[in-house]
Amino acid sequence: MLVGAERWPPYERPHLSKGYLSGAVPRAKLALRPAAQYEQLGVELRLGRRVIDVGLHDRVARTESGETIPWDLLCVAIGSDARRLDGGLGLRELDDADALRSRLGAGGTIGIMGAGFIGCEVAAVARLRGLEVRVDETLGQPLLRVLGPDLGGYLARVHLAHGVDLRLASSTEQADLVAIGSVPRVIEGLESDAGILVDESGRTSVPGVFAAGDGTRFFHSLYGQRIRVEHFQTAQRQGFAVGRTMAGTPTRYTEVPWFWSEQYDLNLQYAGAGLPWDEIVVRAELGRPPFSVFYLAGATLVAAAGVNDHHTIARARRVMEAGASPRRDQLEDPGFDLRRALA
Repeated sequence: MLVGAERWPPYERPHLSKGYLSGAVPRAKLALRPAAQYEQLGVELRLGRRVIDVGLHDRVARTESGETIPWDLLCVAIGSDARRLDGGLGLRELDDADALRSRLGAGGTIGIMGAGFIGCEVAAVARLRGLEVRVDETLGQPLLRVLGPDLGGYLARVHLAHGVDLRLASSTEQADLVAIGSVPRVIEGLESDAGILVDESGRTSVPGVFAAGDGTRFFHSLYGQRIRVEHFQTAQRQGFAVGRTMAGTPTRYTEVPWFWSEQYDLNLQYAGAGLPWDEIVVRAELGRPPFSVFYLAGATLVAAAGVNDHHTIARARRVMEAGASPRRDQLEDPGFDLRRALA
């Protein structure tokens, strides 16, 4: 049984700030599965029902309308809330995207608070639709914490070249879109620390209760610590592992997190968990796609980001999952196939 507050069947959220927002992806293409397939798979959908008590003690969930739902195993997959300010739209759910599409359709100037992935993607869509765009970012570059000053500075130049009024080290009290990150939703009674704490298979601190998605901090054996990742691919793949475990086949989620962003004609891909690094190594010429940036902690490759260079990032991800550490000269050389580092 799948219970959710939204009235829509499960859908792919990445499109909300990309193709759906621009109009390239119609609503009918958002669905994760055809509606009829849930019945075929033995999944009962109960949509538009907000759960107000999951019933950790008596194993009976209760909805806002007073409905009671007994359960034997529970998976909490409630995600995160966008940080919101009075008067500004957020972008987290389909209804948010519809409201933002209406705002873009009105034309004029749109103000965006935050130059993270959501802010940058919406800025690109708005400019391509002919709107004037102002973006205020409190840090010195877009995506500074994840990508660092070099690649962040490149993205800043891209947006400026496309006519965005990008104001760095700046804040504003008002914006049409507030894109300043998210806050994980938690459940009273489940151990949490900036997210619901789970092991590699999604087990929480309560027997029979699991959690999956971007509202969790899960243990990752590759990094030797718990991490929280706010991107669709990881939520989906971790969810696969949790589902298999709940169904009786214990499965650990051990993949290197990966996500992508579309901005203008650029495809940015990143593999890693956003952990600290000491230095970067650039493959090809930074600023002239295709190129990639590798992030090293000592001699260990901990992350990689590429612009229009998806093959390199896919191979770097395999290298990190294998625990291999290519030499700096191999990382720099566009002619070196990273798969050779796996030998």
